[in-house]
Amino acid sequence: MTVTRINKILIANRAEIACRVIRTCKRLGIQTVAVYSDADANAPFVHLADEAVHIGASAASESYLCSDKIIAAALRTRCDAIHPGYGFLSESADFAHDVKKAGIIFIGPEPESISLIGDKSSAKQLLSAKAPSVALIPGYSGADQATDTLVREAVKIGFPVLLKASAGGGGKGMRVVHVKQKLVEEIEAARGEALRSFKDDKLLVERYIEEGRHVEVQIFGDRYGNVIHCFERECSVQRRHQKIIEETPSPFLDDSLRTKLVSSAITIGKLISYQGAGTVEFIVDARTRAFYFLEVNTRLQVEHPITEAITGLDLVKLQISVAAGVSLLDTKAKNLKMEGHAIECRLCAEDPRSDFMPSTGTVLRYQEGLLEGVRYDTGIQTGSEISIYYDPLLAKITAHAPTRSQALSLARHALHTTTLLGPKTNRGFLIRILSHPDFVQGAYTTRWLERVLIPLELKLSFVNERNEGSIVCTLFCWMIREHARIGMKFVKSGFRNVVYRRQRDVVGFDNGEDVEVQYEVVERRTFHVWLRNIEKGTKLPQLGDEIGGKPLVVVLGDAAFDDDGRGGTLTCTIDGLHRPYKIATKLDGDEKQIQIHSTSWADVLVLTRRDRLISGSSSRQDEERTHIARMPCRVLKVLASSGTVVKVGDPLLTVESMKMETKIHSGAEGIVEVMCKEGDLVNAGSVMVLVK
Repeated sequence: MTVTRINKILIANRAEIACRVIRTCKRLGIQTVAVYSDADANAPFVHLADEAVHIGASAASESYLCSDKIIAAALRTRCDAIHPGYGFLSESADFAHDVKKAGIIFIGPEPESISLIGDKSSAKQLLSAKAPSVALIPGYSGADQATDTLVREAVKIGFPVLLKASAGGGGKGMRVVHVKQKLVEEIEAARGEALRSFKDDKLLVERYIEEGRHVEVQIFGDRYGNVIHCFERECSVQRRHQKIIEETPSPFLDDSLRTKLVSSAITIGKLISYQGAGTVEFIVDARTRAFYFLEVNTRLQVEHPITEAITGLDLVKLQISVAAGVSLLDTKAKNLKMEGHAIECRLCAEDPRSDFMPSTGTVLRYQEGLLEGVRYDTGIQTGSEISIYYDPLLAKITAHAPTRSQALSLARHALHTTTLLGPKTNRGFLIRILSHPDFVQGAYTTRWLERVLIPLELKLSFVNERNEGSIVCTLFCWMIREHARIGMKFVKSGFRNVVYRRQRDVVGFDNGEDVEVQYEVVERRTFHVWLRNIEKGTKLPQLGDEIGGKPLVVVLGDAAFDDDGRGGTLTCTIDGLHRPYKIATKLDGDEKQIQIHSTSWADVLVLTRRDRLISGSSSRQDEERTHIARMPCRVLKVLASSGTVVKVGDPLLTVESMKMETKIHSGAEGIVEVMCKEGDLVNAGSVMVLVK
């Protein structure tokens, strides 16, 4: 057995997975080299590495997908090996081949294994011929990709069917089709997404299992023919076929079914003499408990931390060891036991209440909860820029505890105590998933999220949070003004010649409603506060229009301001309820946007201090009728042409940004005027559609 000493590794990736690999390398005494694009010049992973090489423009096609630039960077810095991470070139057989040809170790499977099993069509054909004991989903994976052929095969299979990109993963290029009339449209959409994501528009057509559980098995192989498993991961909480929450062990499997699954996974691994980390994915029919092979991901998975939590392994270390020539029989992996339960939540820059529209911008405040049993994998920090060029994953939060119930409680608490202000995130949505009775009982399938939880998301009411947040926002702004006061500090704040007029603010929310806050300073840090909710479409009250009724008594506690003066912390007691808050502010046009985090709320509250000289109703109506690009994007499809009469909620456009497709829906009734065309690259702030 020959073992090669690896002294220096280049990570052909970015963000959290680059940070993850670098941390293990540091523990092993291995030097690291990062590669970065224009957009990532100041990213944490660049500074964490020992060296970093600039490889191109921000678009992945000009940087992270350029194998020649990456290999040149590895040769220039005299690296012994390249770790591909996940995504980008991690499952490219050509890249793996070119790395080896350059005399560099590829930390992953052999190129031949990637070619055999990485493509879904060839994988199904191989298993059908060489491993008939592995059950395959009925479907079509042939070379004839004519639209008529795909339609004919879909009809033969029977609806619903799943269209799937042969070369892809991560939910890209996948469409569920329930009726024949939608097939051609969805085939074109799936092909387009597959081509943009993987430069290959070949599709499979499979029978869609409506009540399915997505369960995957982590395998590892070495060059000596040993293949082992590291148990399973349940990945059924998905939206648009993209995983959101994963857990291990699966709450659905019993010992018998688990044994059959891992046996099938090892059979596949041994069939292709697999080396390194791989994941064999299955779909389990929740009704019959029959399971079928889906695909093999020939790389480390995003969700690998939960496997590390229950096994005690460092999978990146194991990857490096296997690539260097170490036998699995000489590692901790030969005698694994499951210890406890682990749950991972993917914190993403997206807005669940706006069809999960990706969100960009500066991270104004990022702070992790310090809890035993909780692990963070991230590539961001306060001040990081979330760009349009890459996927919206910000952090992975993993909770590990002796039981599933304890892991659930720990995961919820971790999310509540994680502060991320700036781009909108799905933090509250994750908390609501973990709190739902179906998830608590483990009774969910791949359709559960879209069928049960997402429809509830738009019905949520945040009245109590809005009222509380309005007070905190107003008094934090009052604190900033008081802190900045230079002269006449002996004069009580809010002094008026006309004493009966109170100080007031009007704060607005993204649902179109406003809250008027009137207040008086009773003592130095004690206030009387009156609130009035202003419904959507109502004009703001005139100055001097006093609110009646008994006031709320509010006492300000400790306050601290960030060095840049744009945020801070505040403790506040509102009618006897004492809570701490973390706050960030930024300018949104001519108005100030305030974001507030409380560990008592699931969601970050986003408020805008209204300009009282501008009609609130008219500005909101303008927003509803003028659809502006929130970030740079590509127009994929115009769904309502100019002259079309639309209602509230009707789809107008399909756009792509941050590797995600999103539909833009009308906020008002009227006649459409489209200001862009299909294929256009639209700059942030550009008007795309008017509804007159």
